[in-house]
Amino acid sequence: MSQETLTEVRGDLVLAALCVGQFRAPCQIEAERLLVRADESLMQALRALGLEIAAVFEVFTPAPMFAPEELILDQVARGIIRRQVTTHVFRPHDDESAEEDGDSVAAAV
Repeated sequence: MSQETLTEVRGDLVLAALCVGQFRAPCQIEAERLLVRADESLMQALRALGLEIAAVFEVFTPAPMFAPEELILDQVARGIIRRQVTTHVFRPHDDESAEEDGDSVAAAV
């Protein structure tokens, strides 16, 4: 097995795995970290989530994918699957501004 340049991800590994899964990127799962073949868009998404990432040079043994990689790559090439990042920003509202906006019911829920 040969070594290759990978991206090491540390932090909230559940959040990291969900993000990596959205990109359908090969991933090696370990107790304290994930190793992925990350392109620039995936690395930006991981950084945006506040995860620690670092370049490493190691042997890569990714977990098996549920669909064959060739099928996924074919679907990406034909535009059936789009690679994109969706971010959601939570902004808590204080009670005063919620009442002014008419969102007092939503703020209380």
